[in-house]
Amino acid sequence: MQNSHRQLINMERVRWIDFLRGFSMLLILAFHTEVYYKEYNVTPYYIYTTNAIVLFYFISGYLFYRQGELDYIKKIKSIVKSLVIPYFIFTSLIAVPKTLLRQESIDWIETVFNILSGRASWFIAALIVGELFFTTLMMIKCRKTLWLSIAAVACLIIYYIIPYNQQNYWQWQDALLAVSFLYSGYLYHQYRDYFHTINKPLYSSLLLLILIFIKIYEYDVDLPMRNIAIESAPLFLADTIAWLLFVITLIKYIPRCKIIEWIGQHCIIYYFLCGGCPSIVSILMNKIGIPYNGYLSHYLLTLLLVYLLITTITWIILNLSRFIIKSEK
Repeated sequence: MQNSHRQLINMERVRWIDFLRGFSMLLILAFHTEVYYKEYNVTPYYIYTTNAIVLFYFISGYLFYRQGELDYIKKIKSIVKSLVIPYFIFTSLIAVPKTLLRQESIDWIETVFNILSGRASWFIAALIVGELFFTTLMMIKCRKTLWLSIAAVACLIIYYIIPYNQQNYWQWQDALLAVSFLYSGYLYHQYRDYFHTINKPLYSSLLLLILIFIKIYEYDVDLPMRNIAIESAPLFLADTIAWLLFVITLIKYIPRCKIIEWIGQHCIIYYFLCGGCPSIVSILMNKIGIPYNGYLSHYLLTLLLVYLLITTITWIILNLSRFIIKSEK
């Protein structure tokens, strides 16, 4: 009876994690569609895309926490299996189509170099390096909270002190920031009982108001951007902390949505397709005489078609991989 109760709790945990991952991926997909279809981002990157990325790192950190002893070798193998191998497979498969879509000539040496140096997908590269580094930090001091807190703050400070290079190898600079949010998710999970006591509608309303004021200010000010963060560290931290606490507080009031949860379960595939598919659909929409021209309805239709295309390709990939695995057995 006790085991069944634990399994039920674990299932509920997985559901909200999948929901938030799926929600984050939909926000990223909306941004990519806007960029390719409108040919410029009407909505500034830091209004919602940055928050989606941070939320994704936070959830990944949440999954790091275990009440028992963490099997570090198993965790590293999991990172390799779920992130490193998909990175090399997908970046290799989409390298040529991506170049052709941009109507550029194929430079094989540069293409291979970009894949090997982690430049072919900055978000996944930063997540890989961030998770491996965070695992190493946990191994060194056996998950001591003070040590991890100091290391996470140090990573954040170094990230902002060092001059930023968007094309750094394996996105190690973005990985430093990722470590900070991996730790925030880890810490939230460790003290979730405390956080649950303050997860009240009143706090949600207050956090939402704070977040709205921050977003209005950001929208009115021309802010320099990095891949993830804005250049103003205090403003960025205020934004992300308010956002994370608001979303985590709100999630328990949101009913289940299997569609979004399914996206969350397969979000890595969605991410690798969220550049090419919006580009293809946008080209087709313009060719058939349905350009953006400032119409929200045109954008929403394009976003729906992009979602359907990516979902179809993801379903085909999953079933094809299952068929191959069955055939090998």
